Amino acid sequence: MAPAVSKSLMDVHPRELKGMIKDIPTLPVIYQELFQKMQERDVSVPQIADIISQDQALSTKILHLVNSAFYGYSKEIRTISRAVVILGFRAVRSAALAISVFDYFKDEESSSQVDMTQFWTHSIAVAGICKVLAAELQINQQEEAFIVGLLHDVGKLIEKRYFPGDFDDLCNAAQEQHLAWYQAETALFQIHHATIGKAIFRAWDFPPSVVEAVQSHHKPDSSTKVAQLTALVHVADFISYQLDLGAPGAWPPAECAPGALKMLGISLADTAEYHEKIRAELEHSMEILKLIQ
Repeated sequence: MAPAVSKSLMDVHPRELKGMIKDIPTLPVIYQELFQKMQERDVSVPQIADIISQDQALSTKILHLVNSAFYGYSKEIRTISRAVVILGFRAVRSAALAISVFDYFKDEESSSQVDMTQFWTHSIAVAGICKVLAAELQINQQEEAFIVGLLHDVGKLIEKRYFPGDFDDLCNAAQEQHLAWYQAETALFQIHHATIGKAIFRAWDFPPSVVEAVQSHHKPDSSTKVAQLTALVHVADFISYQLDLGAPGAWPPAECAPGALKMLGISLADTAEYHEKIRAELEHSMEILKLIQ
């Protein structure tokens, strides 16, 4: 897919993002219809199953995922209707969100700066860490936490695809000056991958909780409506670097936001107790990587 945006990120003001997003192709209609329908209060299982079943590729991938070790269901699920009934709307929505984004970037190639397998491995690692932390801390947002963890860095892929020159400059600056990605972005541009991610996901009708948590995952104290969810993703992102599963292309972040740890009621030392469970969870979570290979 050829770049659709010619303007440099160095010249883009945050107020211009909404207009620029119009130049970036959106998701296929099937996904837009599905996400809009899933946000309706009176939506039914047959309605959701009917929409998904209209797309054979989407149906196949969802069934592949729900029958994987990630969900750990003992009996094979053979129909979309049964998947929705057994796993629930949130789980199926999460699967569809993940698949929609993977499909969008399926042709994205690795560069000398960023290996795409490493990129998705980091994303899945953050998602898996979110899932473990949510369970251990008894946070009732495990599906939302997983999907935000999975998609938190998608703004970087928008930079890579549509602003390749700026992307290369960013990677070079990060490596040469030993900067984390977010630090390099704020040094070079007026916007960063989190604000780009917010704009993209809002345009794609993703759930508001996902949009806000993605937007604020580097500044969790700025989140107002989903503060706990945002804190969870921020901390999970930091832990991924401790486990050598950090994002490619830049250096690890210097610190984990104290406010995020306080929001969750834990310390970084406390999170070390979960490392074994996290590694076990990641073995299951990596099943998702099969969707993009």
